[in-house]
Amino acid sequence: MSSKNIPVMAVIFALVVLSPLAIDVYLPALPEMTRFFSAQAAQMQMTISLFMISMGLGQLVAGPLSDRFGRRASAMAGLSLYMVGSLVAISAESLTVLYLARVLQGMGSASCSVTAFAWVRDHFDARESGKWISYMGGMIGTIPTLAPLLGSFLSIAFGWQANFVFMAALGGLILLCAAMLMEKGAPKRDLGQQHEHQAKSHLLQDLSSILGNRQFLIYALTGMLTMGGILSYAISAPYVAMDMAGLGELGFALAFGAIGLLQLLGSVFAPRVVSHIGRRKTIMAGAALSVAGSCALLMVPITAPLWYFAAAGIGAIGFNLIFGTASGLTLEPFKHCAGLAAAIDGCMRIAGGGLVVMLIRLPELGIFATAALGYALLGISLLLVFWEHRTRSTECGEAKLA
Repeated sequence: MSSKNIPVMAVIFALVVLSPLAIDVYLPALPEMTRFFSAQAAQMQMTISLFMISMGLGQLVAGPLSDRFGRRASAMAGLSLYMVGSLVAISAESLTVLYLARVLQGMGSASCSVTAFAWVRDHFDARESGKWISYMGGMIGTIPTLAPLLGSFLSIAFGWQANFVFMAALGGLILLCAAMLMEKGAPKRDLGQQHEHQAKSHLLQDLSSILGNRQFLIYALTGMLTMGGILSYAISAPYVAMDMAGLGELGFALAFGAIGLLQLLGSVFAPRVVSHIGRRKTIMAGAALSVAGSCALLMVPITAPLWYFAAAGIGAIGFNLIFGTASGLTLEPFKHCAGLAAAIDGCMRIAGGGLVVMLIRLPELGIFATAALGYALLGISLLLVFWEHRTRSTECGEAKLA
């Protein structure tokens, strides 16, 4: 990478941290916000689900717009929406306004995330872009460890609104840097203008091939259920730590950060596990750990709520064995339309994960049982991946015999 790209790359890395930051930094403030808005815990947790759904659906819109108007324009539009959403949240005095703010933040985060990954694909070849995207994933993985500590300090010192002040200020700073450093104009295309209409005519055909592909559906569903499991733990964690166990914001941040560290370690060791046992078996191992975490969550005694974090940590390791590995298998068959496949996968994973959390909260099973259900759903993926692995092995064997 040339030295002139280093400042721009700093902006690109900053763009990808905005979405996890918008969840993790204000988690320590959720109980305080619940009291401020005279709301129930489930109503406040809806702010996370709405953010995820709007971010997931927003990717389907942000991707084509980024291709059409350029990475700088889409980054600035996303950052502007993110800032506006943060400012609306600061002034919110009702849940309806807060929900609107979170939707705006989610849409802005979608544009920022799509822009960041697209910029990398524009400027590096396949091998180099894979390396940089891996680094970006590592950056995202550090947020659950560090952001709650920052959020607890801001909440204790200045109140829950300070978290959104920080998000607005950070968005404004990145917006200024993007305006100065990112190049104008749409990215260059390999297809000439005369081929543009022909390329568009293949969109429905590509869409049909993606949604009809067994491998894509199984591993996109796995990514969605993994995100649902992560969120089912994360949205309940503040209430377990602060309301049930009596920890303050800082105590919660330390407990949550410890699980974030386990997730980060899972991401670091996942490639080594894959090299030893293969991608599909790695995903099955991660799903099995998630199911084990579900069983452990059901055994947490109400008198010792901090065991919730120990039980959740079992599944957290499994989640990070699954996440990147499943994404690679999801996109593997679609070299010719990887962008479209990635947009659909991202929408399913993020919006679908948010929807999963909303649905599993409907039965009102209790805080431990709800998180356990979120983890247990990975059992579906365990069965599907096992079936796909066996079917694939059989098909390969028959092909060799033929």
